[in-house]
Amino acid sequence: MEPAKAGHRIALDCMGGDMGPSEAVAAAALALKEGLVGPDDRITLVGNEEVLRLLAREHKFRPGGRVDIHHAPGIVLPDDTPMGVLKGKKDASMVVALELLREGKVDAVVSTGNTKVLVGAGTIRLRTMEGAERPALAAIMPRRQGHFVLLDVGANPEATPEHLVHNAIMGRVYAQSALGIAEPRVGLLTVGTEEGKGGARINRTHAALKAVGDRIRYVGPVEGFDVFGDVCDVVVTDGFTGNIIIKTLEGLVFMVRDMVGPKVRYNPVYLAGGIAMFPLLRELKGHLKPERYGGAPLLGLNGIVMKAHGSSNRHGIASAIRLGREALEAGAGRRMREELAAANAVMATLPPA
Repeated sequence: MEPAKAGHRIALDCMGGDMGPSEAVAAAALALKEGLVGPDDRITLVGNEEVLRLLAREHKFRPGGRVDIHHAPGIVLPDDTPMGVLKGKKDASMVVALELLREGKVDAVVSTGNTKVLVGAGTIRLRTMEGAERPALAAIMPRRQGHFVLLDVGANPEATPEHLVHNAIMGRVYAQSALGIAEPRVGLLTVGTEEGKGGARINRTHAALKAVGDRIRYVGPVEGFDVFGDVCDVVVTDGFTGNIIIKTLEGLVFMVRDMVGPKVRYNPVYLAGGIAMFPLLRELKGHLKPERYGGAPLLGLNGIVMKAHGSSNRHGIASAIRLGREALEAGAGRRMREELAAANAVMATLPPA
């Protein structure tokens, strides 16, 4: 859905996160306080009305103000399935929020709930936009200088070459709105930069991306050690590989933390060095902290859907609200449809695989 002249309306699924509705309501308050949404934008809290009204009073939300409440008592659990939820939990906050988006009552949805259900239910309820066959989750990742977009990170594990080209188009548009990069460089993740490496699917994708390369600034194949450098601004892969990348990175961060922490605490020499390096470490923490870009959009649907991590705190959820609002402001959906149509026209002229 495209921007509304009277301001954007964002639905916040308050019942899906690990930290409960209190953190979601606090995120809405933070988004308003910090100006992460526009002065004419509204936030709809979706969840158990009685609980949300109590929390809203704590944050001094006024009736008729910029925040309203939509009752949805059901909760999507971690082991629920998309069809099970759509058939048996129609009152779940996630489903109700998606329905509000489908009906045009809101312009975007932010949820911390079950990723598999959000992808499945979002695809069924909203359908993919014209020109896209499958949705893709796009994560903003840190690199040596700044950030880059990685997609897909879990929505479509078995992507075809056409899906990967669509990911490149959508990732480019999203990088423009979320990272402010006028002409993002797009790279295809594979096992080598030489022509012919990576198997039939990668080679077919590479040929298709070269054919539409002038529209997307395609820089060619990239390898794993290029991902966190300055080779490209959008890294394209399938949902299986992308999900492994982000979870491996998270595991590495935890391992380093657990290895270094005890040594610094209990060794006076390391402790002194740590204190001396505190300004640098604080700067690195600010660059790497996940709350800065707390939402991964489900690109390719007829509507803006932001997936925040289940363990997101109020800062991470507020960041997802901001990213959803920025995508609306940039008209990302309209631009994706236009670019997908042009890319599909080019791919239709390529010889069959």
